[in-house]
Parts: sequence; structure tokens; C-alpha cells
Amino acid sequence: MKILFYLPAKAVNDATIYYTDLIKRAFVNSSYEVATHQTADHVNDFDLVVTIRVRDFVKVYFKNRNLRIVNWHQGIGPEEYSMLNKYTFSAKCISWAFSVAEKMVLQNSYCNFLVSDSMLKHYRAKYNIKLENHLIIPCYNKNLKPSFFNENLKKESSYVYAGTLFSWQCFEKTVALYQKIEAKNPKASLTIFTKEKEEAKAILHKYDIKNFDIQYVSLEQLDEELSKFKYGFILREKHIINRVSTPTKMNSYLSVGLMPIYTDVIDSFEQHLNLSPYSIKFKSDASLDDMANTIHAHNLSPVDYQKFYQICEQNFKEYYDDSFNISKIEKELIDGLKTI
Repeated sequence: MKILFYLPAKAVNDATIYYTDLIKRAFVNSSYEVATHQTADHVNDFDLVVTIRVRDFVKVYFKNRNLRIVNWHQGIGPEEYSMLNKYTFSAKCISWAFSVAEKMVLQNSYCNFLVSDSMLKHYRAKYNIKLENHLIIPCYNKNLKPSFFNENLKKESSYVYAGTLFSWQCFEKTVALYQKIEAKNPKASLTIFTKEKEEAKAILHKYDIKNFDIQYVSLEQLDEELSKFKYGFILREKHIINRVSTPTKMNSYLSVGLMPIYTDVIDSFEQHLNLSPYSIKFKSDASLDDMANTIHAHNLSPVDYQKFYQICEQNFKEYYDDSFNISKIEKELIDGLKTI
């Protein structure tokens, strides 16, 4: 059996590369022939096609409706589009069309890869479908790196934010919170790793942040750079986009010994992660003053990085776990193909 991964260049990023490679490894382990193309020109030469965007699934589906297609749903696209475009009338219209296509994909996919149980519940409720043909694996792209769990590497009172500045990622709220942390501890520092340097700088200036640095580093350098800091921000508001998600930022931070500062709105994290006391978790409606007080007190406490590593190791097991997830793909998807 021949498997095609249809991955247009614009669909590929750090998270999608790791996730699709995980699926590929499961097929290769089962001795399937695997190929990757950026176009859909040759889909009819394959027995099964893997896509990672609704539009790509639709394109393949209308080339050959009899072809088995697997799709990965990284996020809930219609809701994300509406939020990114500030819920304008045109955004709502496009979101509606996006929803029509999304439902078609969910109903016609041979298997739907989802990132959380909450995403499954969302789709079942929104579209009133059973959606039995699914497989749940969270987004992640890093394994634990023991050498980075070292107090000597960490800058004291150091905070970091890594990633894009999409509205649901609460970058401005993060900066507003850090402003209060810096007021309590003038030695604190905030480093931002993002491509959107000018936008980030404008927000930092708006809040009169004193000790900051903005950088962009390659994926190959990012782990080493992140390992130099003590805390990483992952604030989110209570919204369906966040509730169903599994941000790779958590995995990236934990893999290099960063203690996350986050809110309790991501259902999958609430279900699978217990990092106490090596994390700082808040209710989404907590006041910035209360958050800053808690963070300041936590920063004054000693950290046992060997114990922190052991806790992360336990949390990664059967969640951010390549062997476990590849085995799941083999049992729940590939074994079914062998009977066809």
C-alpha cells in the first residue's frame, strides 16, 4: 500500500513537521511505502492520502471521491478565522463557508486526527455528528532534554515568551502582567522570541517595560536559548479556541526546564498535566495584581531542578510520548488498513 502526505509549502511549520513525521514513522514501521508531495497532481497513484488542512482535503476529495483520505485538525479553523478578523460580517460569512467544508471533511475522512478530547466534543456538538473515525494526539514537537534542567543555566528572575502574537495568545496581557512583576522586582527581565518584532516592541513600549529583549532565532537554536530562562508565559482567555487546543509552547518550555506560567482554560492540560510545584497556574479571571504577587513569591523560592525533571518525565509519559503515540496510530489506524 502506498501512502501520500500532501503537504503544500504554506501548510508546513515547526509543529506540523513533527506531527506529520510522527504519522509517517508509524506507516514506515509497518512497512508501507511513504511519499511526500507539495501538489495534489499524483494523488490517484496512492492508496491513502494524508492532509493537514481542510482546503487540502477538499482538493484531494474532489479529484477522487473514492480515495481514502486522513486529515489532521490542528485547530478549529472557522472560529480562529472569525477571531483573527475581529468578527466582521465578511469574516462571519467566510467562517460559515469554512464550517461547511470542515463538516464535510469530518464526515468523509477515513480518519480524523484531533488534538484533544475537547476538540472531539466540540465537533460532535457543533455539527451533530457521531465522529467515530478519530484518533487523538496532542500537538508537541520536543522531547525532554535532561542537561537543560540545571540551575546554573538559568538567569535569575528571567521570563520568556516564545511564538506568534495571535490575539488568542494574550501577548498584550502577558506584557501587562510582566509590567507588574518588574515593578516588584527591578532585576526581572523579559525576553521575546518572535518574528513579529515591531509589533512586539510597540506593545512593550506601551507598557513602559524597562528590561526586555526581542529576538528571532532558528528552530535549531531555540532550545538552547530557551533553556537560559526560568519562567515561560502561556496565558490564555476562556474561549473555545483555547479550550480545545494543545499549544506546543507548553511542550517546548517544559522540554528545556522552563516553569510555565499559564491559565487553567486548556482542557487537555487540565486532564493530562500536573506540574506542581514547578508551574504557576491561574484562573483566567485572576487579577493581574494577584498574579504578580504569586509569581514574585514563587520566584523567591528555591527550585530543585532534578525533581522538576522527574515530574516532567512523568507528565510526558503517554502524552508527549513518541513511542506511545506511534503505537496508538499503528493500532487504531494502520491495523484497520491491513484488513482492507
